Amino acid sequence: MKINESTKVIARLHTKPSPRGLNIYNPFFEESGINALYILFYDQDPAKLISGMRNLNLAGAITAGFESNDNLPGLLDGLSDVSQFLGRIGFIKNTNGKLIGDNQGGLGLLRSIQNVSSVSNKKIVLVGGGNIAKSLLFNINLLESPPKEVVVLNRSLEKIEPLKDKFSFVSSVKNISELSSESGDILINATDIGGSEIDNLYTESIIDNFSQVSDVTFEKENTNLVNLAHKLGKKVSTGWDMFTFQGQVILESILETKIDPVILKKHVVSGLSEVVV
Repeated sequence: MKINESTKVIARLHTKPSPRGLNIYNPFFEESGINALYILFYDQDPAKLISGMRNLNLAGAITAGFESNDNLPGLLDGLSDVSQFLGRIGFIKNTNGKLIGDNQGGLGLLRSIQNVSSVSNKKIVLVGGGNIAKSLLFNINLLESPPKEVVVLNRSLEKIEPLKDKFSFVSSVKNISELSSESGDILINATDIGGSEIDNLYTESIIDNFSQVSDVTFEKENTNLVNLAHKLGKKVSTGWDMFTFQGQVILESILETKIDPVILKKHVVSGLSEVVV
């Protein structure tokens, strides 16, 4: 990799030393011939990191350790519409000295789903009511051809009830215990089930009610959900696909250049296959 005065530096902002992403994006930049560098900066105080980002005029940052930090939005010059909606920041872009917070989660997930098949006029069953799920719905709402309907299931109905009023295509919200009676075109797992949480939910009989399955878990690619979907011959997008397209969203925004998801996925597979604490 050739580093010169034109190299764009992207920061990984964390509370502790953590190499995840360094082993993905730098090899990707080198193979793709992109003049950029991804470097780790860590501190418990986000204010110090944001100040350093300003002073060094970095091109952008991934807020790996601070996505849920309530103080971060106030340290920036502005937020994208999706970040304002979520109250969460996934990455920061430096635009002529102005630091703007944005969020890649939902758009990355949507791109991974649409890389398999369109969501237009489909029935989607979405499991989960957290930030990824909300960000996905926000980005679906921007589509010219939205789904026919989206059913949202979660453990807490209180958390997802407002989604019916916010998004016209959300036809109903239900408790996650009702999943076995649902069917449709696309089943999306937007929870920790299968990753940090043991999967006691997804079964062959549930998955067989859908033609496509999408997962967000990236602790490993071949989760129980993904394995069962492959076994049943369903169309599949994995958490590693989502991770890839989230990276594409971030890099295309910060670097203002096209990012090849096929090449990036190769480095995602290589990087996430390593044991990273």
